[in-house]
Amino acid sequence: MTATRIARSAVASDTLGLEEAAKMLRLGLEAMKELVDSGDVPAVRLNQKHTVMLREDLIDFLRREGRRQAAERKQRKTQLPPCGRQLIKRAARRPRPPDLRPYEVD
Repeated sequence: MTATRIARSAVASDTLGLEEAAKMLRLGLEAMKELVDSGDVPAVRLNQKHTVMLREDLIDFLRREGRRQAAERKQRKTQLPPCGRQLIKRAARRPRPPDLRPYEVD
């Protein structure tokens, strides 16, 4: 294998198009486009049809987002005592009675 071929294959494996990035993150194409449009995932738009991103940037996004979500879960867990969590679960199962105030007669 020549040095040029090795360089091309290394570059090709380090960069991903939208479809490949969506597959790597296990997302749909539209969700991937939204991440790129919002700036959450850095990408280069070469033209209207080609968007390229680095595999490393996607891995960094996964790490950053995973840590953020883990911190949120940890914070929610520590905010409520165990019995409070059970009350919330029970309250969510009970349907609320309808508001009958408009039908009350004075």
